[in-house]
Amino acid sequence: MLKIEPKQLNFYSLLYHRIPQKHILFLINSAISLNFVNNLLEKSYCKGFGRPAKEPEMMFRILLIQYLYNLSDEKVIEEIQVNLAFMWFIGINPDEDLPHPSLLAKFRTLRLKDIDLDEIIAEIIRQCIEREIISKDNGIAIDTTHIEANTIKKTPERIMKHLARKIFKEADITDYDIPDYKQIDDPKEAKNVMKAYLEEVISENTENAPEATKEAKEILESDLFIEQKGIRSLTDKDARVGRKSKTQSFYGYKAEIMQTTKEGIITAVKVADGAYVDGDKFNELRELTEKSGIEIQELYGDKAYFRADIIHELIEDKIDHYIPVSASSYKVDEELYSYNKDSDQWFCKYGNETVKKREKTYTKRGKSYKCYFYTFDKEQCRNCPYRDECIKKEKKIAKILNVSENAPLFFELSQRAQTEEFLEKYKKRAKVEPKNAEMKRFHGLARARGYGLISVSFQAKLTVIAVNLKRISKLISPLKPDNQINLLDLGKKYRKIFFKLELGSLIVKISLKNATFSVVSNIHALPTHIMDEYYCNHTTISI
Repeated sequence: MLKIEPKQLNFYSLLYHRIPQKHILFLINSAISLNFVNNLLEKSYCKGFGRPAKEPEMMFRILLIQYLYNLSDEKVIEEIQVNLAFMWFIGINPDEDLPHPSLLAKFRTLRLKDIDLDEIIAEIIRQCIEREIISKDNGIAIDTTHIEANTIKKTPERIMKHLARKIFKEADITDYDIPDYKQIDDPKEAKNVMKAYLEEVISENTENAPEATKEAKEILESDLFIEQKGIRSLTDKDARVGRKSKTQSFYGYKAEIMQTTKEGIITAVKVADGAYVDGDKFNELRELTEKSGIEIQELYGDKAYFRADIIHELIEDKIDHYIPVSASSYKVDEELYSYNKDSDQWFCKYGNETVKKREKTYTKRGKSYKCYFYTFDKEQCRNCPYRDECIKKEKKIAKILNVSENAPLFFELSQRAQTEEFLEKYKKRAKVEPKNAEMKRFHGLARARGYGLISVSFQAKLTVIAVNLKRISKLISPLKPDNQINLLDLGKKYRKIFFKLELGSLIVKISLKNATFSVVSNIHALPTHIMDEYYCNHTTISI
């Protein structure tokens, strides 16, 4: 049962005034209101029946502390018990009891839905835009980072051995003899032996072990399984093998993020398995970014995002894009050929030009593609001194240049990518790399905490919320020490400067002569007033 009541602080809460106003949780609480969490999650609670539930906002604040400081469920509760700032941030009195650590897991799995986390990210950004912490018109950098699975990858032979054991366990069979695949030198033969054995076990125990045999059938039906490109662990069936580079692979997941280039705030994140192709979720990420109130003016990405579908969409929506040309998408040798879009002709470096164009459509992997065949002038090719180098041993007289339908556009983009303006602008893309490193090194995103795509997605999105709030606190953090106001000048006009500090029910009046003070924040957390003809609005004073 969810019943939200006004919070009543007791006498012990006076200890909270010892919390430094520069504390990250103090700044986060001042900049962002998390009251919307209660409204967002109230539908997942029963309002009239059951025991009173912990307030969703309080539970969410505990999760924020957990991901800000990279703590486990048990450790975060232990730390809150002895940390005044943590107690104040989640909104309890110092003498109150904390929820059991198991409630955090229940809150994540039963209350927090995947879509709710996207809405929380969007709402935080909307508040930042309203309070002018970040700009509405912004550039966006997109990148993908890998997350190691919370388990090891196993060979197909070993997985088939475990599947056979699961079938025997469900069928209550204790006397069995599984082939020792490690004694077989040839890996292919070992796979075939284990597969044949497992298929025999499935056929003999379909009725006795329906669940285990069903699972084994589904795994064996995939062609990728034997090729070691499918399931590699029965503990985490969603993790896949991906590539970091040509020579380095990893086993786990990929998190794709969009981040503002001005302030470094992540606007959207999507998680997929390790075999994910960068850019496939581009439209979903863009939709989430625009839903948060950001209007994308420029987009920055690496070569993986040089794709025809992304490029055409950005051009159609008049968004400036700074993405270097990918050799896999654009294969025209620009040292030999150049293109004129007005005449729709290709020119070779020896002075010849195309005189005929032919279109052809072909199908590959179920998709239709269009390409063009540009034919150069026969006579010039016939008499060209470089004919043997260009056409080589082909029987045709004229050179025929085969290009994709996007080649003319890609040629223009390739020329633009070599300009100084593009190279200077493209440096902004690098701002997304430190954010990826921060999430991995300091917030535990380098390795999955749990198992499965849903669990890793929760982890990535909660980590994004934590680093966003961390960055927001930095944006509104205290001014540098040299930004001070000297009251000596005011003392020439006023004999005394009076301050009235309202600390809960306690009011303290202070009189200063010839003093200096620093502006701590441009938002007021403790109500502060300067009396006697001098008033500083929305300012917290550090004395």
